[in-house]
Formats: sequence, structure tokens, C-alpha cells
Amino acid sequence: VGMSDFKSAFTFFDHGISFLRKNHWKEHYDLSLELFDYAAKCSFFIGDNINLKILSEQILTYARSFHDKLNVMYITVSALSFAAKLPESIEKGTWILSQLGE
Repeated sequence: VGMSDFKSAFTFFDHGISFLRKNHWKEHYDLSLELFDYAAKCSFFIGDNINLKILSEQILTYARSFHDKLNVMYITVSALSFAAKLPESIEKGTWILSQLGE
């Protein structure tokens, strides 16, 4: 899959997010979670760390369960690793595993 495909997909998900109403996390939780999650994944693949941070903060703030946060936590740990921030990546990864009971 080419980089331009991820850029196009990010644009698609970003447009979807822009159509959500003010209380979308309450009124359309599943749709909001999917759009933000997929946009975050695309941001990671295209190296857009600014949007990745913004999108992941939204998910971590509004997700209803730890399970709903797992995808974006994994992406965040991966992004830290790729940014040569290994100590922070290991710390976050270890914390996630401790929350899973591993």
C-alpha cells in the first residue's frame, strides 16, 4: 500500500470527523471512535505526529473503556519507538501491559 493511499484515507476520515456534531462522542460513540481510530492509524503511517497526538488525545479522553483505547495506545507506543524515544515507549508499553494484567 502506497503512502498516497494512507494520505487519501486520512483525508477521507478527517472529512468524516468534520461532519460530526458537537456532542458526537455521546450521540454517535461507535462512529466517532472508528473515525478517530482510523484517522490516527493513517496519521501514524504518513508520519503526521501532530494529528496523531490530537486524535489520540481525543480517543483517550472520550473512550468509554480501556479496550476502546488499546488501538490508539498501541499506535502511540509504536510512534514513540519510531521517533527513537525508546525509554518512553517502553514505559508506556509496560504500563499498558500492567493494565491488562500481564
